[in-house]
This record gives sequence, structure tokens and C-alpha cells, in this order.
Amino acid sequence: MSHDIHQMAYVGEEPWHGLGTQLPTASTYEEVVQAAGFYTAVERPLYSPPMEEPIPDRKGLFRGDTGEYLSTVHKGYEVVQFEEVARTLVEAAGGVGAIFHTAGTLGRNGVRGWLLGELPEPLRVRGDKSPIRRYVLGYTGHDGTTAITLKNVATRVVCQNTIGVALNEQDGAEWHIPHFDNAKQRLEEAGRAFRELMDSYARFGNLANRLAVTPFSEEQFRRVLDVVLPMPEDEGNHPRIIHAREKVVELYHAGTGIEGDMQGSAWAALQAVAEYADHHRQTRVVQGKRMDAMRLESIWMGKAASMKRQALTAILSESQLRLVA
Repeated sequence: MSHDIHQMAYVGEEPWHGLGTQLPTASTYEEVVQAAGFYTAVERPLYSPPMEEPIPDRKGLFRGDTGEYLSTVHKGYEVVQFEEVARTLVEAAGGVGAIFHTAGTLGRNGVRGWLLGELPEPLRVRGDKSPIRRYVLGYTGHDGTTAITLKNVATRVVCQNTIGVALNEQDGAEWHIPHFDNAKQRLEEAGRAFRELMDSYARFGNLANRLAVTPFSEEQFRRVLDVVLPMPEDEGNHPRIIHAREKVVELYHAGTGIEGDMQGSAWAALQAVAEYADHHRQTRVVQGKRMDAMRLESIWMGKAASMKRQALTAILSESQLRLVA
């Protein structure tokens, strides 16, 4: 599959996009790695005909199993394998019993890869009937541009909204490591720090419960919309933005699972933006890419994730609440 989910494995219920190979819950780490399509990326010199000497400041990355070309990178690029990122994540979360959830490769020849681990004991928010399942995500690529990322995310089961667990406005629960300057050593250091931050979910649970009992007015919600979906300051018509804002307002009042005491709360405001960002926002079509794969990456790493972070910051400001480290 060109430019989309190349290979994927999962445990439990089938993912919303219907892709991947289901594995037993008791699958070993080695079985997960194989089913996910994780391979070893190898470095090879590049030659420019009619030169007989390799290009001095460039090297090529290729799949070790099939020999397929992945990318051309600078000579200082340090390869970190998918399996190394996945193992770091599993070891970092090991003290709290993380279990494998999904893993796979994305893009041309499987040039990017991820592993998602699920933590036991979902969070519960007061008045919200749906639990929040807790995940840890490792992600990287061999395309020369994708950094190594470790982050924790939370998914509200009823509508599969993914909300980044924010420790502070600077996204303290997320690491981005470029493939330069001792990347493997920095990955190990990030893994140790990541393990220490597993208690961030408890803090997120406390924050969610505070948001659930914090009244949030229509005026406050409109100001949040001005942050996440601002109207351009010109004389033109902007029907797409207007429609998007109207949709988020609709979700604020009657989104999936938002009922009873949850309505009109700061938590409902955050859920409305999350549901819109993950499931209703129009994703720009790119030739050769599947929409489901593009949306998956957006939820975890791209525009959808950014919107949710912006919304959380704006909602906290409007509610005069602050994140506790």
C-alpha cells in the first residue's frame, strides 16, 4: 500500500479503520514485532555515475529484509530502529504493566513505524459514563525527516477521541529526538524520564474531574473557538471555517456521551473539540495517500493533536484553572 498503513497488528477489538492483523492478547514481543512489519534499516553508500567513489556527505537507507530504498540522508544521520523505539517504550512503561495494543509501519515501503501500548485501569471522570483508556506511543521513521517521538495519549472509549495528556503548556509528556547528536543515548534518557512520568495520568484524571464540575458558558466556548478555529480578519466569506465552528458548537451541546451533568462543563468543551478534530475535521487530500492513514497520523502527531492542545490551554485559561506538575 503506497503512502498509507503498510502493515499493522493489533490486540483486542478491531481498529476503527478496519486494517491490520489481529494477535492474541498473550502474544510475545517478538510476535508483535514480526506482525507489525518492523524491519532493520541498513546504511549503504551512494554513488553518482560515472563516479566510482561514494558521495562523501550522503548515505542511503534501505530495508534490510527486502533491500527496498527508503531515503537519502546526511552522513551524520544516526539510524534508530523501530524495534529500539518500541522496546524503549515497553521497558519505560513496564513498571505499570503496559500491554501491547497496536503497532505497524506507514508509508512507502513502511518508511515510518509506531507502537501503541495500553495501560491497565482506565481513568474515570465524574459524571462521564465512558472510561478513558490510557496509552503510550512510540513513533519514528527512516525517511530522513521524522524524529523519534515518545508521548502519552488518552482515548475516551465511547467515541475514540484521543486527547494528549498535558503536564504543562510546553507538552512535558512528549519527547522529540532528531536522528542526530547521539540519538540512541538520548532515546534511553527519554525512556527513563518517560517512566517517571507515568503518574501523569493520575494528574490528568484529577484535571479531568475538575473540568467536569467547572461550568463553561457559551461566551467562554466562543473564545475557545477563536483560538482553535479563528475567523480570518478580512472581508471574504469563509464557509468551511463557519461550518467547522458550528459543528464544534453542536458537539459541545450534544456530542457523543455528553449528557446530564456533563453538559455545559469545561470537560464537554474539551471533548467537543477532540471529537471534531479526530472525526469531523476535513483532512486535506494528498494524492497517493489513504484518508484513514492520514487521519490516524493527524490524531497522534499532526493538526488534530495540535488543536486539542490549543483547546486545553484555552479552556484552562477561561476556567482560571492551571495544570499541576
